Parts: sequence; C-alpha cells; structure tokens
Amino acid sequence: MEAAMTVQSQAKLEARGVAVVVPVRVMCENGATGSLWVQVTQNVRGELAIGDKYTANVPCTGDHHRINVTVVARTKAFRPGVAFTSASLNVYLPPEGSRTVESDREILLVR
Repeated sequence: MEAAMTVQSQAKLEARGVAVVVPVRVMCENGATGSLWVQVTQNVRGELAIGDKYTANVPCTGDHHRINVTVVARTKAFRPGVAFTSASLNVYLPPEGSRTVESDREILLVR
C-alpha cells in the first residue's frame, strides 16, 4: 500500500502565536482512508509551548495533496523561531490493512 508524508520546513504563526499553520504534503492510495496527527513543541524562554491537531479525513487519491494543519497552543503561545514537529499519517485500505508513516523534524515558525 502506498502512503507518504512530508512536513514542510516552515510554518506560519497566527493570532500572535496562539496557533501555527503547518503545511503537510500527503499521498495515499486511491480508495484508502487517511487521518493525520501533527504536534508542535517549542522552547519559549525555558518553558514548552505545545499543541497538536488530529485531522480525520485526509484526501486519498494517489496524488500528492497539501494540507494546512492549524495547531493551537495548549500551554504557552508559540513565537517566531525553531520548533519541533512530530507527524503521523495513518492509512487504511480494506482488506489489506493499514500503514503508518511518521515524520519528526525541526521547522521554522514565521510571522
């Protein structure tokens, strides 16, 4: 079963750092169902700003799609600079089963 995911290197801060929009490129086989989870963590003056977002319906057509995932900070506001992101794409295609693609990387948060 085919599935791929790439978290882009830059994400945009929204609402003074309350949220960050993380662009993710996904590809999954036509006919499959996909879901995506993205978490962003950043060190803000010695404290962690953390947020995550689950997206239930990812388009699976066999083509690459860009999805903008809006992650809202749960603890402190995000700020411009380096952050760490973890993402997981889960794809299910009956009857063959499922596949998970994961990505961990540093990204740059910009205004």
